[in-house]
Amino acid sequence: MDTPDEPTARQRWQRVRDLETPGRRVVLGQNASWKLADDPRHLLFTFARYKHAARLLPRRPGKAVLELGCGEGLGAFFLAEGAGRVLGVDFDAAALEAARAACDLPGVEFRQADFLGAAFGAFDGVVSLDVIEHIAPEAEEAFLRTLTANLAPGGVCVVGTPNATAQAHASPGSRIGHVNLYTGERLYESLTRHFANAFVFGLNDETLHTGFLPMCHYLLAAACGPRQAA
Repeated sequence: MDTPDEPTARQRWQRVRDLETPGRRVVLGQNASWKLADDPRHLLFTFARYKHAARLLPRRPGKAVLELGCGEGLGAFFLAEGAGRVLGVDFDAAALEAARAACDLPGVEFRQADFLGAAFGAFDGVVSLDVIEHIAPEAEEAFLRTLTANLAPGGVCVVGTPNATAQAHASPGSRIGHVNLYTGERLYESLTRHFANAFVFGLNDETLHTGFLPMCHYLLAAACGPRQAA
C-alpha cells in the first residue's frame, strides 16, 4: 500500500505517461489503417521486414538511406534510426501524402517520382521492400541498375520480396499485382549480376533465418559491392 509520503499508483502512472507518451500522434494512411483493422498480423509482418532491413544497413552515424517504393512511409520510422537522412521515393501521390502526414521525423523526406533509371545521390543504404515483384520482367535490369547507381562505396542494398513458392497462399490482390515473383535462387542470381556479394535470408512472420528457402514465405536479401556497368 502507498504511504502518505509516497505517490499513489495513479500518480506514478501519470508520470510514466508524461515521460513515455509526450503527446505525439501518428495518423496511419489508408492501406496501413486497413491492415490494422482487418489483418493486424500483416501489419506486424511489414514492421518485421523493415526492422530486419534496418539492421542490415551499415552502422554509420548519420548515414543516408534511400527507400525505393516507400508507399505510406511506415518504413521510414525504422530506417531513420541512426540515420541523418532518409529519402523515400514513390509514384503514388496519395500514399506520399499519407507518408508526410505520418512521419515528420527530422531528416526524413518523401519525393514523388518514377524511380527507374533515376539518380537521387550516393546513399549508404538503399532499401526496396515489396517492390521488385511488381516490376515487369523486361524492366528488371533497369530496376537493379537503379539500386547500384544510388549506392555509395561501401554501402548496402536490401531487397525484400514474397517467395514464389508461397504464391499458392497469396491473396487475389497479391496475385494481380505480383507480376515478377522470385525464388531464393533467382533473387540471388539477379542480385549477383549487379553486386559482388548477395546474402539471401528467409523470413517467416517475424523470424529471420537461414533455413530451407523454398519453405519461406518471404525473402530478404542484402547485397554489396556494386559491379561496374558494362
